[in-house]
Amino acid sequence: MFELIETTKNLREFCKTVEKHDWFALDTEFLREKTYYSKLCLVQIQAGDHRACIDPIKIEDLSPLYDLLNNPNITKVLHAAHQDLEIFNQLTGHVPAPVFDTQIAAAVLGLGDHMGYARLVEAMLNVTLAKTQTRTDWSKRPLNNKQLDYAIDDVRYLAQIYPMMLEQLTRKNRLHWLDKDFKRTVDPQTYAIKARERWKKVRGNQVLKRPQLAVLRELAAWREDLAEKTNRPRKWILSDDILLDLARQQPTSKAAFSEIRGLSPERVAKNHERWTKLIKKGQATPENELPELPRSKKPTPTQNTLIDLLMIVLQIKAKELGITPAAIAGRKQIATMIQSGQTSLSDDWRGAIVNELFEQIISGEKIVRVDNRKVVVETP
Repeated sequence: MFELIETTKNLREFCKTVEKHDWFALDTEFLREKTYYSKLCLVQIQAGDHRACIDPIKIEDLSPLYDLLNNPNITKVLHAAHQDLEIFNQLTGHVPAPVFDTQIAAAVLGLGDHMGYARLVEAMLNVTLAKTQTRTDWSKRPLNNKQLDYAIDDVRYLAQIYPMMLEQLTRKNRLHWLDKDFKRTVDPQTYAIKARERWKKVRGNQVLKRPQLAVLRELAAWREDLAEKTNRPRKWILSDDILLDLARQQPTSKAAFSEIRGLSPERVAKNHERWTKLIKKGQATPENELPELPRSKKPTPTQNTLIDLLMIVLQIKAKELGITPAAIAGRKQIATMIQSGQTSLSDDWRGAIVNELFEQIISGEKIVRVDNRKVVVETP
């Protein structure tokens, strides 16, 4: 059973009940197809035996919920927390903390890297979740019983999984491994809108030269600012394809803009003067300030051999700990480490597992050899 909360009075009463607990399971349902910001449509919470679906569309005053989320003495348990926390940060200006993300914990426990919630529930509870409401429009009212049952399952099982994970992490002495990951998860900078960095995420940008990237940077920043201000999806302002064409061709007349595929006469008439200023601003970028995408160079044969060796070491260590190798690092990360001349992978739990071992292999303090058809790492 669960409570459907649609009034501020009932919300306040429920939050007072939840405040008595050290932690609660949290999930949200939202829509983002037609907006820049996600539209919060439903909040699900379970604390002890108390569970509820909270309707933020019907409730006039959500401050009791926000106060609960920002209570520093209560742990919020989520799965793949980023989008949920991003929504609350946008609504309140605060990232709920502290948090426990079961997706990150699943990797540390060896259950899988970037594990989906349904797979986690099946792995830990042997329960198969229904997928009947995955395409629901959560903004429509009223929500029916099937939709609400589907939504509440996200915290019903999360509340069962969390104590199990805590026990396993404590038993394996891995709970502290999560500290830095969770610290990053609640860092406001993780959710900061960085308009002038958005050009890096424009699909196809790798085909542009540095002066063209400077123009793309100005256009992409303008698009980001306008999308945020008007709460519209970026592609409704300008698609990535059009941004690339503008950065590549750099038109500066109304007629030249009209030749860009996908730009309507109305849009050109409204925006060509602004676009021209942005293009000229990008063209005026000094040489030493031109943006540059990291161009991955192919490792040398010697570097490739070392990368292969470290991948073997990584796989051995991961198997020893019962963790998937991908949860620690991929080949690309190790290649970047080697090509940059470093010997340490990272400063979090992943690095704590392999940094010393990598350094010992690179320095020759340890070697990899085959012993009775088994690959082992040992001191020579």
